[in-house]
Amino acid sequence: MPITPETFDTFLRCTTKSHLTFNGIVGVPSEFSQSHAYIGQMYKQKGREHLCSVVGDHQWHTGTPDLRSLESLRYRLIFDYVVSLPEIHARLDALEENRIVRDGRHCPYIPIRFVPEEKLTKYDKLLLAFDALAFSQVCGKAPQVGRIIHGGHCATVTVRLEPLLQKVRFLLGRIAEQQVKAVPPPLTLNKHCPECEFRSRCRQIAIQKDDLSLLPTLSEKERKKQNGRGIFTVLQLSYTFRSPRRSAGVLPRHQPALKALAIRKNQIHILGNPTVRLSGTPVYIDVEGDPDRDFYYLVGLRIGSCGSSAHHSYWANTPADEQTMWADCLHKVAEIADPRLVHYGAYETHFLKTMKTRYPDVEHASLLDDLISSAQNLLSIIYPHIYFPTIGAEDEKYKAGDAHALHQCEGTRAER
Repeated sequence: MPITPETFDTFLRCTTKSHLTFNGIVGVPSEFSQSHAYIGQMYKQKGREHLCSVVGDHQWHTGTPDLRSLESLRYRLIFDYVVSLPEIHARLDALEENRIVRDGRHCPYIPIRFVPEEKLTKYDKLLLAFDALAFSQVCGKAPQVGRIIHGGHCATVTVRLEPLLQKVRFLLGRIAEQQVKAVPPPLTLNKHCPECEFRSRCRQIAIQKDDLSLLPTLSEKERKKQNGRGIFTVLQLSYTFRSPRRSAGVLPRHQPALKALAIRKNQIHILGNPTVRLSGTPVYIDVEGDPDRDFYYLVGLRIGSCGSSAHHSYWANTPADEQTMWADCLHKVAEIADPRLVHYGAYETHFLKTMKTRYPDVEHASLLDDLISSAQNLLSIIYPHIYFPTIGAEDEKYKAGDAHALHQCEGTRAER
């Protein structure tokens, strides 16, 4: 089977998914993957229009011209060029005339890839190098550079391809090896699982195997270390927990073995003495944003305790509305007597510091230093101290909890 950009990208993200796809296993596409594919197609059209706006109608072509047309540089731009060979198949987003070096020793065109996201990843650059390698199989010369057009403003990034081409060749060799093997690779849950069409299948297998990757806080490096010790399951890991020595004033480290023990005993375990210090009026804050665009679009506040509370939400429909959203939110906080922010995770901490820098002249900005210094991050208490008997994605449901959960934990205190 020829290797395509899709199979190459799949292998980069998960070898198990690559094996299943090659063997014709059909999964259930996630809404995320379907949405991402649609956005990608729409952005390709936008990218084409962006490039065509700077050349004449007769200077671009859609399709796959013959080799003579390529060598004579008949077109400045070529879209949807197809490479169809027994070992590799690709449909390139675009090719651009190589205007930097024009001689017979160099590739006449350089590849262009359209990426909707504002921030590029290593996968985007490797896929560009894959396109370059596929094109080199036709014209006999590998492009030295390629370009990625990305983001809402069609920013252009030039990428050196030589070091990436070496890695692509290595990865293509590994993919070819996988395709001739009947034995599937070891199944490991990873960060790609939530958007994968095989997520339910793999999770069920991992649960049946009691695989260590069910513990998301156990890194790949630590899993391999445990495997080297003969520990392959959560159950086995649970028997390795030993209460760590603690120094005064030093937070305990997160203990995956204690997490495994909590799962085995089906009890919430508490390590050390977690303490929530809430004075004044608690203001529970939750922020949503688009990290790719560095834009915050929603701040939610819950003011007061469960006995008497009020909810407020502040929206920004566009990045231009962000300052108004923040000013309205800060104005509400300023009306509260002795406010103390409570949140879950570092995202809100980063948000507050960003707002302080981004909008220093907004009304009530002087409150920020005190709000930041007195804010209570519940995750910093839960993560090193409290271990719930849950596995994998089920841990996410505890992100909805608040300070009251800390007083409702019934289980075994692992160590005082």
